[in-house]
Amino acid sequence: MNRTLFLYLRITARLFFSQTSCQYLSPTAMSCLLITTLLLHLFLAPFAYAQKPELVVPVGHTSTITSVAISPNGKYAISGSRDKTVRLWEVETGREIHRFEGHTDDVTTVAFSSDGRYIISGGSLEDKSIILWDITTGREIRRFRDDKGFTNRERSRLYKKMGKYPGNGRMSYVSSLAFSRDGDYILSGSWDNTLRLWKTSTGKLVRKFKGHTGEGGSYVKSVDISPDGQYALSGAGCSGSDCGTNQDNTIRLWNVATGEEIRRFEGHTDGVYSVTFSPDSLSIISGSEDKTVRLWNVNSGREIHQFNGHLDALSPDGKYIISSGSSDHRILLWDVARWREIRQFPGRIMSVAFSPDGNYILGSSDDLKLWDIKTGLVARRFHQNPSDRKPHFALAPNGDYMILSSYLEPLQRWSFTDSQDFRCLGYEDDLRWMTGIALSPNEKYILSRRTWNNTFRLHDASTGKVIHRFSVGNSDFSISSIGFSPDNRYVFSGEGIVKSGGNLQQWDIVSGQLIRELKGHKGKVNSIAFSSDSVSIISTGWDQTIRLWDIRSGQQLHQFKGHTGAVGSAAFSPNNKYIVSGSWDKTVRLWDAVSKQEIYQFEGHTGTVNSVAFSPDGQYIVSGSDDNQIIVWNITTKEKKIFKGHTDKVTQVSFLHNGQKMLSSSFDNTIKAWDTNTGKEIATLIAVDSTNWVVTTPSGLFDASPGAMKLMYYVVNDPTDCDEPWKVIELDQLKQRYYQPGLLPILMGYRNEPLRQVPAFENVTLPPGIQLSIQSDKLIVQLNNRKGGIGPVSVFINGAEIVEDLRRDPKGDSNQNTLSLELPLASFTNHFYTDAQNSIRVVAQNWEGWLRSRPVEISYKPPITARGGVPEKTPSSVDRKTVRFRAVAVGTSNIGLHFAHSDAEQIANGLTLAASELFGPANVKVQLLVTKPGGLAQSTKAAIVKALVEAQQTKAEDVFVLHLSGHAVNYGGENGDLYFLLAGATSADVSYLNDPAIRQQYALSSQELIGYLRKIPAKKKVLILDVCSAGKGAEKILAARDVPGSQIRALDRLQERMGLYVLAGSAADAVSYEANLYGQGLVTYALLQGIKGAALRRDGEEFLDVVTWFTHVENQVPILAKGVGGIQKPFYRKGSHWGGSVPGQASEGSFDIGKVTESVKTRIHIAEPRPVLLVKNFQEVTEIDDVLDLKSKVESALNDFIASRGSDAPMLTMEAKDYPGAYTLNGLYTLQGEALSVSCKVKKGSVSVGDFVVTGTKSKLPDLVQAVLTKAKEFVKP
Repeated sequence: MNRTLFLYLRITARLFFSQTSCQYLSPTAMSCLLITTLLLHLFLAPFAYAQKPELVVPVGHTSTITSVAISPNGKYAISGSRDKTVRLWEVETGREIHRFEGHTDDVTTVAFSSDGRYIISGGSLEDKSIILWDITTGREIRRFRDDKGFTNRERSRLYKKMGKYPGNGRMSYVSSLAFSRDGDYILSGSWDNTLRLWKTSTGKLVRKFKGHTGEGGSYVKSVDISPDGQYALSGAGCSGSDCGTNQDNTIRLWNVATGEEIRRFEGHTDGVYSVTFSPDSLSIISGSEDKTVRLWNVNSGREIHQFNGHLDALSPDGKYIISSGSSDHRILLWDVARWREIRQFPGRIMSVAFSPDGNYILGSSDDLKLWDIKTGLVARRFHQNPSDRKPHFALAPNGDYMILSSYLEPLQRWSFTDSQDFRCLGYEDDLRWMTGIALSPNEKYILSRRTWNNTFRLHDASTGKVIHRFSVGNSDFSISSIGFSPDNRYVFSGEGIVKSGGNLQQWDIVSGQLIRELKGHKGKVNSIAFSSDSVSIISTGWDQTIRLWDIRSGQQLHQFKGHTGAVGSAAFSPNNKYIVSGSWDKTVRLWDAVSKQEIYQFEGHTGTVNSVAFSPDGQYIVSGSDDNQIIVWNITTKEKKIFKGHTDKVTQVSFLHNGQKMLSSSFDNTIKAWDTNTGKEIATLIAVDSTNWVVTTPSGLFDASPGAMKLMYYVVNDPTDCDEPWKVIELDQLKQRYYQPGLLPILMGYRNEPLRQVPAFENVTLPPGIQLSIQSDKLIVQLNNRKGGIGPVSVFINGAEIVEDLRRDPKGDSNQNTLSLELPLASFTNHFYTDAQNSIRVVAQNWEGWLRSRPVEISYKPPITARGGVPEKTPSSVDRKTVRFRAVAVGTSNIGLHFAHSDAEQIANGLTLAASELFGPANVKVQLLVTKPGGLAQSTKAAIVKALVEAQQTKAEDVFVLHLSGHAVNYGGENGDLYFLLAGATSADVSYLNDPAIRQQYALSSQELIGYLRKIPAKKKVLILDVCSAGKGAEKILAARDVPGSQIRALDRLQERMGLYVLAGSAADAVSYEANLYGQGLVTYALLQGIKGAALRRDGEEFLDVVTWFTHVENQVPILAKGVGGIQKPFYRKGSHWGGSVPGQASEGSFDIGKVTESVKTRIHIAEPRPVLLVKNFQEVTEIDDVLDLKSKVESALNDFIASRGSDAPMLTMEAKDYPGAYTLNGLYTLQGEALSVSCKVKKGSVSVGDFVVTGTKSKLPDLVQAVLTKAKEFVKP
C-alpha cells in the first residue's frame, strides 16, 4: 500500500470514526466512506469483521453505585460508581459487558442518548469532567471541561468567608447530566451553582446558566431538558450535616437559546434533588429532601399537587412515579393521574431507572436488581459481587501461600503450590470487614483488624479460630496497624484518631496481656515494621513522621522528618541499615537507619504512596500508589521501572522470598503477580467469594474453581452491529483454548508442566444467527451468516446431542449468506417423551467450528402413531412410568494395575442391587466386562462397542450408567484426546499410541465415546471414570505428582458435548492408583461407602441420588488419599451441556438411580484397611549386589499371593519404595556354590519387628522364595 493511499485512508477513517460506525453520516462523509469502504475491502478484507474476545470475571463495582440508566432499546443498562468506572450490563442476562475507564474520581451521574448510541458520565472532586462514550466501541469520544475560574481550594476558602460557594468558578463536581432529545446538546449541573450547555459533536461550551445562589452550602443537584428542547430545568439544595441556613431550595426554568431564567418554582422546604419534565413538556415533577413530591405547571409556575415520598424516577409515558427513602426501606410505585400508591417493592435503592416500555425498574443499592412492576418481584439480579471487597494479603515466609482478608469474606488461605488449595479459615461474624492482617514468622498465628474498630484478634493459622481479642482503652480510637515481632514473642498494634494523637501497644503473644504503650505520635499511627533482629520497630503517622523505637525498653530512639504529607508505610532493609518510607506527598524516601539522615527522595508517583517494601537482596524498593501504579526503584542507580495493570489504587506491595516476583493488591478487587525483572504482569488472582477463585494471565490463560467458572464468560465487541454491538460468548466455547488447570503453581514456579502455547486473544468470527420452526413434524432451521461463516449445526433433544452436524454439504454451506436445513423428527422417536413437551435446541458454529451460538429452543410433542400411520391411544399411566436402568461396567487390570477389574465388579454389584430396588429387577440390566491379570480378556474394544450399541435400545425416560476403570492416556498434545486403554494393551506410555492400529484395536477415545453416547436415547446418563494417567511410577509415594491439565480438558470436552454427569478419579500413575490400604481404587471405595449410607437422599426411604453421591466422593477421596501425592480431588461436573444454556432457564436437577434398603447395604462389601508390605532390598554379601534378582522374585511371589486371594488378601503391596506405616522386608544372602542362605529383617516404619533365616539351594530358588515370603507374612499384623 503506497503512502498516498495510506494517508487517504487515515484521513477518511478519522472522518468516519470521529462520529460512529452506526450514526447518520453527512453527504460528504458518506461519499468518502463509500470510497474508503471499497479500498478497505480490497486491501484489508481479511480483518474486516474481526472482533477480539474479552474474558469477564464478574467482580462488579468495587464501591457504591451512584447512578443507573437503561438504554432506549432496553438491551443494556449502565451504572456509575465511586470506583471511578461506568459499567455496561446486558439486561436479558444481568451480565457485565464492558467497563468504561477514564474518570479519576467518583462517577456521580450517567445517562444514555435518546438513540442509545452514546453514554455520558460525570465525575466529582478531583475529576470534574464529563466524558462522552461510544457504546458501539466502548471508547471515549471526548471530554467536556471548563477549566477557567477558581480552584477547589480557592472556592473552599471563599465558602468559609461568604457562607456560600462562588457561582462564577470553573466547573466543579458534576452532579447531574441530561441529553437533549436530538442528542445535539448535553446539559450539566455542578457544585459551582451553574448549568452548562455543551455541543455534543465538538465538546465546546455553548453557554452557562447562572442564578442559583449557593447559600447554605446548596448547589445544583438535578437538571433536565424539555422534550421539545426549548427549556432547561434545575433543582438546588444541600445534603449532609454541613449545610447552613437559607439554602437555595428552588427549581428554576431556563431558556435554552438565551440562557435566561424564565421562572422560579418555590415551595420546597429542603434541598431539591430530582427534577424532570413530563413527556408533553407542560408539567414538571420535583422531589425534595423535605420528603415531598410536587407537580408544577410549567407556564404558570403554580404547584398542582403534592404527596409524601421521594421522587426517584418518572416512567417514560409519565403515568407512574417511583419513590423511595422511607424508614422501612420500601420502594413505592405511584399513579400520577390518581395520586395514589399502587405497589410496594421491598428493598432500598440509591438510584433507579425505568425500562423504555415502563414494565421494569432498575435499582441500585449494594448490587443491581431489575424489578417487574406488575408483580413487584425481582426479575433479575445482575451478576455483581457486593462492593468494597478490598483484599489484603499476608505472605508466608517461604512464599508458598498467602492469607487473605477482605471487607466481605472471612480469612482465606490461598496456596501457590496446589491449585486446589484455596480454603476458608473461619466463618465467625467478626472476621468480616477486615482491613489488615499479619502472619507470624513461624506461621502459627494470624492477626486481623477491622474497619474503625478499637479491637483486633489473634487467630490459629490452621483453623482461623480466635485465640485472643486485644482491645485498646479508648473506643474513639481505631486500630490502624498490626504486626508480629520476628522472634514471634510480641504483637504490636498502632491506633489513634487522625488529628488527636496515636500510640503503639506491645502485647505478649502467649498471655495476650498488654506489656507497654509507646507514645509520641501527634496523629494516627498508619503502619509499623520491624528490624529482622527483633531489636527495633518503626511506626509511621499522620503527623508526617517516621519514629524509631527500642522493642525491649519501649523508648523512642529517633524521629525521621522530611515528608510533607502523612506517611503511609515504611520498611527496614534486610540488613537493617536502611529504612524506606512512602507518603501522601507522593514521594518515596530512603533513610540511613544508623546516621538517621535522609539519603534520597524518589519521585515519580502522581498519587498517595500507600505501601513500600525492600527486595530480599536489599537492592530494590517497590512502592504502590493511589495512581494505580507500582514502581520498582534501583537504590544504586535511582532508575525506576513502572508496573501498570491495576485499575484502582494499589494498597499493598511485596516481593516474594526469591525477589524474582512481586505481589500487589488493589481496590480493584484483584491481587496481581509480577515478574520483577521484566516488569510484566504474570497473573491476576481474584477471590470471588469464600470458596471460589480465578487466576488469569495477560495472554488469556485461566484457571478457576468450578463455582467461579459458572460466573465467567467472554464478550465480543462488534461495532458493525448497531443494535447489538456487544455479544456474550459462554465460557466453555473458548475454554478449550485457554483453560490451563493448575495454572497458578506453574506460573509461580512450583510445577514443571509447560504453559499452553496459545496466541494472545485473536479476533473472533461470529457464528450464524438461528431461527427455528416445525412444519409437518420436520424441524426447519434457518441460518443467517454473521460474517463468520456457517459451521457445524448441532441438534439436541431434551439436552442430549443427537445430530452433530445437520448441514448437507459442509464445504459449500459454510459460505452461504443464508441457509435452510430440515430434520425429520420421526427418525428420533426413542429420544422423545411421548406424554410431555420435549425440548429441541439448535446450536450453530462459525465456519472454523470453534465458536458456537447461544442455543435456540423450540418445544415439540410427537404424535403417537402405529406402524400404518393410524394414531394410537395415549399410553396408560402405568406405561409412562416404566423406566429402565441399564449399566455397563468395564475394568481392565493390566500394565501394573491389580484392582481395576475388582472395582468394576463391585460397582456393578452395587448398581444392580440399588437399581433393582428402585426400578424393579425386570427393568435392570447391568453388563460386566472385566479383564483380570492373566485371565480371560472380556474388556475388549469390540465387546464394549457392542454393549454401547445395545444401549441404543433405551428410551428417553431411561437411565444409563457407564463405568470405566483402568489406564487412560492423553494422546495428541495439549489439545489431544483422552484414550482409555483396554484388554490387549501392553504399554501405558504415550508413544505406544503412535501406531494407529494400536489406537484402533486397544484404545477407546473420548471422541469415539461421544459418538456412541450420542446415539443412546436415555436422557439421564452417568459416566464414572476411575483411571490413572501414564505417569512414571514414583520413587516415593509421598511425592506430589499432578494429573496433566490436558487430561482434565479432555474430560471437560466429553462432559460438555453430552450433558453427562461425570465423575472421574484422577491418579497420576499406577503407583498412586493402587497406593492405599483398602485393596481397591479410592473412587470405588468412596462410591461404595456412599451406597452403604454415607451419601443417601432420605425421603422416608433412602435413595441413591447422583449429585449427593458424587459430591460425597469428590470430598471423601482427598481425605482417603492423604499422604498419597499422585491422587487428586476427583473431577466432577454436573449435567450441563452445549445445548443446555438458554439464558434465563435452569438446567435439570439431579435424579435417583437406586433405592437402598438394609438388605442392599449388607450385600455391599467395603474393604477394611489392611497392612502394606513393601519388598525393599536384597543383596548378596560378597558382591554387594542382587545377583539372583531375589528382590523382584519375592515381589512377584507377593503379588501372585495377593492376586490369588483377591479382596480376601490379608495384606497389600505396591511399587512405591515408601509408604507411611508400611512393613518393609530387607535381606542379605550368601551364595556358596549351590548352597544359599538368606538373612531377613522385617520392620514397621523404623522399628524392627522380626528377624529370620531361610536356607536352600540355587537350583530350587522358587521354593526358597516361597519360604522367605511365608516367614515374612508371620510378622505382618492387621
